[in-house]
Amino acid sequence: MSSRRPQARKRLLFTGGGGASSEALRRFLSGRYDVHFADADPEAKPYSVPPGAWHQIPFASESTFVETLGSLCRELKVDVLVPGVDEELLSILQARDTIGCEVLLPSTEFVETHLDKLISHSRLKTLGLPTPDTRPFGEHQNITFPCVIKPRQGRGSRDVAIVHSKEELQAHILLCRRQADDFIVQELLQGQEYTVMVAADRGGSLRAVVPVKVSIKKGITLRAETDRDGAVIAACAAIHTADPVVGCFNVQLVKTNAGDVKPFEINPRISTTTCLALAAGVDFVDLCLGNNQGNRTTTSNLAPFRDRLQLKRSWHNEFLV
Repeated sequence: MSSRRPQARKRLLFTGGGGASSEALRRFLSGRYDVHFADADPEAKPYSVPPGAWHQIPFASESTFVETLGSLCRELKVDVLVPGVDEELLSILQARDTIGCEVLLPSTEFVETHLDKLISHSRLKTLGLPTPDTRPFGEHQNITFPCVIKPRQGRGSRDVAIVHSKEELQAHILLCRRQADDFIVQELLQGQEYTVMVAADRGGSLRAVVPVKVSIKKGITLRAETDRDGAVIAACAAIHTADPVVGCFNVQLVKTNAGDVKPFEINPRISTTTCLALAAGVDFVDLCLGNNQGNRTTTSNLAPFRDRLQLKRSWHNEFLV
């Protein structure tokens, strides 16, 4: 009889716990990990998350955010913190060495760069990677209509629109009640949209690229399927090769009707479709926590995943008294 003691299960804490993917994250990860969720909205708890795994934290803008989150990580004995909200990322990274657990995020420089969509575009262009024409609002006269207008910083497609003229462009700024300098204008790409999970291990070796073909999107992706598209995988691997980081991030791109692959946005964190990669057999937590597996930049060595697995999001209605 073996005297080896069973290895303790790692405890994970996801922020943004009220998001669309939390139910699936818990379903697919709870067999291997102790999974907890935190959110600033106490009423946002998904139906399937038990009360003992749900924790309220302050908003990222509050002065007590980092201290409260750190105390929660220590109280729960969290092994890995997985942030999922843009506004929290830099505050968490600044406290990375004192928060008391491993943080599943890329480097501070990578996060700072890609939280700003204009700087992100400039970075990709500097690295020689294909991108749609993207300009600050002040240069909108040089963009071709129709085009996309979006905030330089933001998530969930908030204040994003397709506009067909300068008049619509100006009207959008007025309706959003924001400063024009807060926006960028971007070439409208025609083709198939993808949202792609990219994961690298502690040594910065690329371990997984999982393209998800988007069918219906309304702020978040509602209908989608995994798609082992070689050109999309190669394009995302090229991003990591040009700017290698640890952890997990998300690439949003379009494969144009001409077959070109153009990333239009990088989210320096997990996305709401990361759960589809999990369902397809890719444990991004395990891959990111792995030791350096050597130079894994060739797409043939990436983690396999189930192709053509579909995601269909629906709602659960709760009635409370």
